[in-house]
Amino acid sequence: MADNILDMAVRHLGSAGMGALGNALGLPADKSEGAFSTGVASVLAGMMGKAGSESGLGSLLNMATKSTEMDLSSPGDIFADAGRMSSLQDVGGNILGSLFGNKESGVLNVISSALGLDSTKSGSLLKVAAPVVMSLIGKLVKSKGLNMQGLASLLLGQKDSIKSYIPAGLMNELGVKSLDDFTGPAAEAAPRQTAATPPVERKSGFGKWLWPLLIALAVLWALNMCAKKEKVDDGTGGVVIEQQEEVVVDDTTPPPADTTTTPDTGTETPVGTIVGSEDFASSFRAYLAEAARDPNKEFLLKIVFPTDGTMPTAASLPDVQALIKIMQENPGLSVIIEGHTDSDGDAAANEELSKTRAEAVKKMLADAGVQAVRVTAVGVGAAKPVADNNTEDGKQKNRRIAVKVDKYTQ
Repeated sequence: MADNILDMAVRHLGSAGMGALGNALGLPADKSEGAFSTGVASVLAGMMGKAGSESGLGSLLNMATKSTEMDLSSPGDIFADAGRMSSLQDVGGNILGSLFGNKESGVLNVISSALGLDSTKSGSLLKVAAPVVMSLIGKLVKSKGLNMQGLASLLLGQKDSIKSYIPAGLMNELGVKSLDDFTGPAAEAAPRQTAATPPVERKSGFGKWLWPLLIALAVLWALNMCAKKEKVDDGTGGVVIEQQEEVVVDDTTPPPADTTTTPDTGTETPVGTIVGSEDFASSFRAYLAEAARDPNKEFLLKIVFPTDGTMPTAASLPDVQALIKIMQENPGLSVIIEGHTDSDGDAAANEELSKTRAEAVKKMLADAGVQAVRVTAVGVGAAKPVADNNTEDGKQKNRRIAVKVDKYTQ
């Protein structure tokens, strides 16, 4: 049975929390639960609308993951405390702004009309419902290890449970006719299988062995390609990466030497100083605090590009979120996101793939509000190895996402 977030939200507040919410908002005791359910349903509808794009899902996943830091264990106590209630509504206001954008005022008018409330009370109601819903979703994301596709499925699975609580006119404000119009990002169409044209029989001796030879060469080519990295457009602007191309930057710190020997030529290639991602945030902060900084120092992000595309799992987000927070704290900081691959496959394709990965990280920063001009995404390909590409362990280390400081003014 699918998780019913509306029911979870109502049960989380309980009768005591519902009564405290009614007192805080000036709602009749017998109207509090219905009004709250309408608020929750409206927030979920807004999330479904945002789940229609990969960038929207990325933003939702970031917010949901961060929401687990909120303590909503005693909602009744929060609603009864003016200071804590105000802080909760500040958080809710930010969530609503992200969900509805310039449609927010129209949404509030619809809810006010449906519940018979003034705009201030309906706004306060939504600002409470939004963080409660986001917190519950964050817990589900964490406990189930959901990626963006999993989050989309979770949200779109709420349609039946909220449809009776959606106020009239809300769908029109959100630009759709009904909840059924909400879908996740377009799935990649299955590749068409072209029927092979049977070879024309030749009477000559040359014709007898030509087609078997061509078929054998085709089989050998296919086997060779299966052993190499595949880069395929997933239909959403991302890259589907086959199992050999799964990129995991782990806690292992690559050799700190300033040069690396490339396996093909034996020549030394400068790669700068590299810092592992065991504690990205503290290492990067310490570096920024230094009076004299090595301009070539790299900081590895712990991030996973799974086999189903560039939608990282929730477990991949902490380092990215740490970078977002550091960028927000330091408005004079600009960074370079470098994508790196191993040496397998075509060099030009590797460079393009590494750039796509770097741009995926840049997009996550932009979705969190970091100005695009402060982030440069670069695809390096296999040009700067940090380990031997002749070993699987070396290839794993060379497939990485690194952060470098471009400009920094305090």
